[in-house]
Amino acid sequence: MRRRQSGTWSDIQKAFHAACLSEGFGTTEDTNGANPSGVGVSPSNNVDGIRMSAAMTYLNPMRHRLNLTVRGSVAVRKVLFDGLKAVGVEAESGGEVFTVEADRVVLCAGAIKSPHLLMLSGIGPEDQLQEFGIPKVHELSGVGLHLWNHVSSHVAFKVKEGVSVAGETDAVHFCLHYTSEGSSETNDMLLRTNPVVDEREEKVPGVRTKYATDGTPPEQVARISCTLGLPDGSGYVRLASSDPGVQPSFNYQYLRNANDAKRVREGVRMAVRLLESEAYKDVVDHRINPKDDVLANDDALDLWIRQNVGTARHVSGTCRMGPDSDPTAVVDQRCKVKGVEKLWVVDASIMPRVPRSGGAHATVLMIAERAVDWVAQG
Repeated sequence: MRRRQSGTWSDIQKAFHAACLSEGFGTTEDTNGANPSGVGVSPSNNVDGIRMSAAMTYLNPMRHRLNLTVRGSVAVRKVLFDGLKAVGVEAESGGEVFTVEADRVVLCAGAIKSPHLLMLSGIGPEDQLQEFGIPKVHELSGVGLHLWNHVSSHVAFKVKEGVSVAGETDAVHFCLHYTSEGSSETNDMLLRTNPVVDEREEKVPGVRTKYATDGTPPEQVARISCTLGLPDGSGYVRLASSDPGVQPSFNYQYLRNANDAKRVREGVRMAVRLLESEAYKDVVDHRINPKDDVLANDDALDLWIRQNVGTARHVSGTCRMGPDSDPTAVVDQRCKVKGVEKLWVVDASIMPRVPRSGGAHATVLMIAERAVDWVAQG
């Protein structure tokens, strides 16, 4: 993760930065630091235009090792147990079902599939296991609960001709961390701006989203995104079948919590205020949505947000870490699944809450680096 401050500023980033300052917000040198309040440059793991993925930075340098085997197109069906001890997994590839024996099993399938695999393996809420006829290995009522994600809502606007919406490969992108009115949590909200690259006309009504027949390029559209950094409400992952090939059902239950809905509503209106500030006068042609009549009514705005809700893809929380006093905790402080042996979960599902910073990638890498020694120790 790079915490850089230099780079080119596109016109929409300049306007966003200036508008935040005009609203009375300060600046911050580290938006991932202990106090990210204010507007600052978003950290990035993009180097020279290339996203530094875990596959590139961790896996590829180790591919030559003789004790590492990577197999694609293999789906794990469940974890296998001898009593309460994990002894391997059942997997399927090319229509063949087979067993992989192991001294230790680590699930890194993410916050949707890790709880799914636990339940298919007989670890989870007893009512779920009974409903689908899965033999119980160990009851853990918290498996699949506390499904977190960052909900977002976007205020779209048409950009004036000649205005730049994207910079060079080293371009900076600003974000604003702020505390919502009356919140007990600091920096629970996040605003940022970026171009819209979407050819679906229903997403940007009244704007030409494709090249014209004479070769004229599409009209430029950008947006200010309002993200709920620390939601109060969470969702769930549940079994839909005992068949491993059937995906689980899940529901984020976005905005069912009244405080969540209130904060996103206020964030959207703040984004509109920024667009209407002097900083944007040479940038914005007009606001595309939401319309004025929607903004003027809480119920109408709530409905519009629900109909146009976005997600940040920071799925987490469904195998949460916690002490034994927490009846919904799934793993202990070393990522080990409670009540069984030789089984760990090492991914975003163990996070008790989704990180407020707006990103989960660096946090997941930290979890993996920290868990390596614990798994090695057995």
